[in-house]
Amino acid sequence: MLLYYPDLIGVAVFAASGVLATRDRNLDIFGVVIMGAMTGVMGGMLRDVITARVPLVQPYS
Repeated sequence: MLLYYPDLIGVAVFAASGVLATRDRNLDIFGVVIMGAMTGVMGGMLRDVITARVPLVQPYS
């Protein structure tokens, strides 16, 4: 639980980098949202694969 908040900050940084990349390409708001979501999800997955960690997301029971 100690690394939960830094983990969230890392995903937010990945998402923000995707949003900033769309600014240079003059995409509309739909493109900005899609790129932000894609880079956030893929950045989080890449981090989990590199560190060989199980994601923190727990399915509903």
